[in-house]
This record gives sequence, C-alpha cells and structure tokens, in this order.
Amino acid sequence: MILHSVFFYLKEESPAETADLMKEDILQKLSGIASVREILAGPPQGIDRNVVDNDYAMSLHAKFDDLEGLQAYQTDPVHVAFVDRFKPFFERIKVYDTRTG
Repeated sequence: MILHSVFFYLKEESPAETADLMKEDILQKLSGIASVREILAGPPQGIDRNVVDNDYAMSLHAKFDDLEGLQAYQTDPVHVAFVDRFKPFFERIKVYDTRTG
C-alpha cells in the first residue's frame, strides 16, 4: 500500500474559496479515479505546537494498492484537470509518498 500525501500552499492573492473548491474536487472527482482506494482532504487543524505546520491551505491523502496505481493516478485525465485548474494558485506543494503495511 502507498499513502500519497500532498500539502498545498496557496498564493496570498488566491481567491478565498480556493481551498474549499480544491477539497470539493478532491472528494468528488479525484475519489472516482479507479486506482484510488481511499482519499481524504482537509485544511490544517490549527494545533499550536512548534513541530506542527499550519501554513498549508489544503491537504490530500490518497491510498493506492501499489506504485502502478499511484502512477496511473498521476496521469489520469481527472487528476491532470485538477492540477491544471488549481496550479495557478499554488505557491508551492509538498508531496510525501509512503510505503505502508
């Protein structure tokens, strides 16, 4: 199993609703990609600890059976459309791919 975690940091001038629109697309569209086993999305909880990053606007966490599933997701037209739609608002992203189980 692979856990694909993405943290999106948005540009300051991004429209206020950008993170909410991203979450909606993640849960309604990206979740429909065949190789996705489970997908979650949300903003930071806001826990005040020096080791907690609360600077990102939205996070995505998707589970895949294997590397092939993750690679299929990366090139799926639904994923490509998501990136194309929101990339202009990204200040930066951080991606963590973790082998689990």
